[in-house]
Amino acid sequence: MSSFTPTDLLTAWTLDPVGLALVLLAALPYIVLGRRSARAGLRPSGWRAALFGVVGVGSLAYAGCGALAVYRADVFWVGALRVGVLATLTPIGLALGDPVGLLRRLHPDGGHALLRFLRGRVSRALTFPAVSTGLATGTLLVVFVTPVFTWSVTSRLAGAGLDVVLLGTGLLFVVPLLGEDLLPAWATPPVRTFLAFVDGLLDAVPGIVVMTATTILSPGYPGFSSGVSGLDPLQDQRLGGGALLAVAEAVGLPVIAAVFLEWIRTDEQDARVADAEADAAQAARVAQAIRAGEGTQSGPGRAGGPVPTQDAGASGLWWEQDPRFAGRYRRAAPEAGSDADADA
Repeated sequence: MSSFTPTDLLTAWTLDPVGLALVLLAALPYIVLGRRSARAGLRPSGWRAALFGVVGVGSLAYAGCGALAVYRADVFWVGALRVGVLATLTPIGLALGDPVGLLRRLHPDGGHALLRFLRGRVSRALTFPAVSTGLATGTLLVVFVTPVFTWSVTSRLAGAGLDVVLLGTGLLFVVPLLGEDLLPAWATPPVRTFLAFVDGLLDAVPGIVVMTATTILSPGYPGFSSGVSGLDPLQDQRLGGGALLAVAEAVGLPVIAAVFLEWIRTDEQDARVADAEADAAQAARVAQAIRAGEGTQSGPGRAGGPVPTQDAGASGLWWEQDPRFAGRYRRAAPEAGSDADADA
């Protein structure tokens, strides 16, 4: 093979059977879900479909059939970049397409086999934030501090297995993080934002380990002896660690931003619901007061009914009327016994 040049990142392509199979396995089910949703009158989100296709399937195709696949056995940093893309960028793109949400809208009863599995104990255990983050970070460390990376570029079976593991461990974390009802109830939007921040920090660990290593971590890697990269093996390895770190941090910030924006959207929805409930309760109190006024022949009722009054324990402050904070800030009404004791 000729020496590697930067232009090869755009021009080098191969029809790798494993890469093509992964692309089809990712794209076809989503296309079917989208068509079924459209026929059912459930319009899929256009921007989500675009992210799924460009970021998710696009990065998967580039890693499986592009330059990252062509040179993964000859240039260490290209192989490391491929691992980083499959472990972080591709899962995020696939998760942003919200395939689980599409499936739930088609099966609101939750009867689909995949939805039942996602509610099961095994799925809940694997998607628990501490478990999924540990699996994702631990997998990357194992790949580069053991012979796994060398095996993946010298054996087609090992390479295909590693690709599936990288995609799976990445999806275990980002799909619940960016989806709905797949995490425990305590994982509120603020907690999810914090989890995304912590995961971004931990994702940097494998890249730092590889980049700062003073010895060759994969001495059997064939690219170190082929000379295709034109780099010293240790320099090539350090560039590989830098590539891992760059991918992890480049996708980490957008994930934090996406979770934070979801937090804002959820808070606005809750505020609208609370306002609607407060308006409905106020309208009900006014209607009740008017009906009571129509039934009386004396007092304020002759002038159109009694004037509605606030609850006894409320001061009129908005947080005492908001249903989300009901009972949290209201002053307790004094007990009758305490008044009698005071008079005595």
